[in-house]
Amino acid sequence: MTFDFLPVIQPGDQPGHVHQPADDPEHSHAPAMPQRTNVLPLAPMHLKGGWHPAPVHSFTVPLWFRGTYDEQEAARSRAVILDRSHLGRFYVTGERAAEVLARVLATDARRLAPGTITRAVACREDGSILDLPTLCHLDEGRWLVISGPRAQVRLREDVAAAVQPGDDVEVRDRLTESVLLSVQGPESARLLEGVVGPTIPGAVPVGEAHEMLLGGYRGLVAHHGEMGEDGYLFLVSPEVGEHIWEQALAAQIEPAGLAAYDVMRLEAGLIEAPTETPSPATPFHAGLDDLVDFDGPEGPRAFPGAKALRALREQVRRAPLPRLLRGLRLDGTRLAKRGSRISASGEDVGACVNAAYSPVLGTGIALAYLPPHLTRVEVDTDGLAQPATIVPLPFLQDPRGTATR
Repeated sequence: MTFDFLPVIQPGDQPGHVHQPADDPEHSHAPAMPQRTNVLPLAPMHLKGGWHPAPVHSFTVPLWFRGTYDEQEAARSRAVILDRSHLGRFYVTGERAAEVLARVLATDARRLAPGTITRAVACREDGSILDLPTLCHLDEGRWLVISGPRAQVRLREDVAAAVQPGDDVEVRDRLTESVLLSVQGPESARLLEGVVGPTIPGAVPVGEAHEMLLGGYRGLVAHHGEMGEDGYLFLVSPEVGEHIWEQALAAQIEPAGLAAYDVMRLEAGLIEAPTETPSPATPFHAGLDDLVDFDGPEGPRAFPGAKALRALREQVRRAPLPRLLRGLRLDGTRLAKRGSRISASGEDVGACVNAAYSPVLGTGIALAYLPPHLTRVEVDTDGLAQPATIVPLPFLQDPRGTATR
């Protein structure tokens, strides 16, 4: 298979236009038809809070509240609360639940201890990245999968289709029955004591997820940072979610929207599918090959993309891949866009798969799949070439964002 990322974003396309892979229903090239977006359960509260909404992945979500830069500053200095309920989420339960997940994911769920929360990768048969879900192993035979908004239907259906006769495993969608809230920032644990009680934040160690009673209802609490800061996830009923949101605002935890979240996760090097993993990007191209488990207790594993990824692993052992995901730090004040063309020595070498302005760094940043030998490039910023330096990810070296590479 030839991996050339130039056709993903064509030189003739306008910045901001990105071709989506055609092998997924979610990425069909069929003409877009006007559709009603799904409404978040907490949308009435966000409306009262002065949200600025936008349609994203079939949901109307808060893009920002008080202001994107103010929300980023609050997340880096104190704490913010975000409504992440547009993400897919489904439970997989039963004695053989881990085995079912292992048939679908390139990450072997069977190696995760109960109480663990971790990132995983799901691939297509050609080895390209389908989704980057988050796995929560809540207890023996009980799992929660948090999937990306684009692939949530396909991933859930793939897991359900992997249940074999005799497995006695159930796949249950929780999208309409719950809300997913995220509290992120260096003061998250301290401020959450005034929201969910003084014992709960400290009862969940970093990297763990547990179900417990919240407001008399069972909910999930995970100690899981998403933006290079300390943070927690809450999966609860809409009624409990309203209470947590209200109490969080009362505790001086500021609401934040998707715009601030996207910038901060880029600073932290947290990529999302399919935005930063356009086909045919594989875990090896995206620097996520550590999420792929080729072998399990039974020996070589069989999962979607296993054959292609094994061949690619052998190729990598012989020579570097022609393109790898790289960070770009722009030199001047001009900003790149998703789709901005990149050149080196006068030759077009690719395009930005995402870009933003980083208040912490005081300059523009971007992600692109580039030849690994490059150290300096130029980015087309609306017709003007802006020099940029190739930097390793993450852009920020430490959780507080005080140093860069």
